[in-house]
Amino acid sequence: MTNSYSIVIDSPSDFPKKLEEQHDIFIVPARVLIGRTNYADGVGITREKILHDLVNSKEDIRSQEAPPGNFLEVFEKAMEVSDHILYISISHKLSKSYHSATIAARKFRGRITLIDTLSISHGVTMMAHHALLRREQGMELAPLVGEITEMMNNTRVYVLVEELKYLYKGGRIGRAQQTIGSLLNMKPMLHLVDGELDALMSIRGAKAGYKFMEEKVIEHAGEFGDFALSGSYGSDNKKFEELSNSLNERLNPLSYLYESIGPAVSCNVGPKVEAFFITKLPKNSADLYK
Repeated sequence: MTNSYSIVIDSPSDFPKKLEEQHDIFIVPARVLIGRTNYADGVGITREKILHDLVNSKEDIRSQEAPPGNFLEVFEKAMEVSDHILYISISHKLSKSYHSATIAARKFRGRITLIDTLSISHGVTMMAHHALLRREQGMELAPLVGEITEMMNNTRVYVLVEELKYLYKGGRIGRAQQTIGSLLNMKPMLHLVDGELDALMSIRGAKAGYKFMEEKVIEHAGEFGDFALSGSYGSDNKKFEELSNSLNERLNPLSYLYESIGPAVSCNVGPKVEAFFITKLPKNSADLYK
C-alpha cells in the first residue's frame, strides 16, 4: 500500500480544534437540525447554542449523517493532496455516515480504505490522532490499519447521562431500550458494546457515577499499560473536570484530552453528560506522544 494518504473523519468524532490546527485532517460535517433550520456540525452551529436550545427550545432537535454528496466533495479535496484516503468512521450502528461514505467511495475505485471503528466521539478522535502521528512518522497504510483495528478492540467507553430521553428519541440506545422503564428515575450509566450504546446500570447521583467511572478507568489503565485517555462532557462541570485531570495526573496516560462533546453528539445524549474514553495504544507508541 502507500504512505501517501489523507485521513478523513466525521464531525461526530468531536476532533478537538487544537489537534485540527496541528495536523492535516479532513472532516465531513454531519447535520444538526433545529426545527426547519439545518446547520453544519462544528461549522454553522456553536456548542453554546446547542446546549442552550436543548434546554430551552421547543423546536425538534436532531442530528443527521452527511449525505454521500458531502463525502464525495471532501474525498475529492483529499485526493488533491494524496493518492489514497484512510476514512475512519464513527459506528455504523449509531449513524449512517459509514454507508454514505461507502457510496461516495465507489467513484475512486479502491483508493479509499474505510474503517468502521464501532465507536463515537473521542473514541474515534483517539484513533484518528494516532493515525495522524503514525502517518507523520512515515508508517505505511497497511500496518496502520492493523494498529487502528487493535485500538478498536481495546477501547472502553463509559457515559453518564442525566436521562435517556435524548437517546430514546433519536433511536440510538440499542439494547438500552429494553431497560428504559427501570432507569427513568435514576442516572443511567451506559457503555459501548459492539458499536452501540447499551445500559450498564442505573446510578443514584453523579457522585456514585463518577466513582464507578473512576474505578473502571483505573482498572483498564492497569490492564492496558500504554494508553490514551479522554474526559468528555456536555455542559461545563467543575467536579468532573477535577476528576478527569486527577486521573491524568495519577495514571500518566501517553495521551490525554479533556474536551467538550460537539453539537451532533449532544443532540443525542443531552446537555448533561460526562464520559470517559480509554484505549490501549499499540506497542512502540511511546515516542509518538512525547
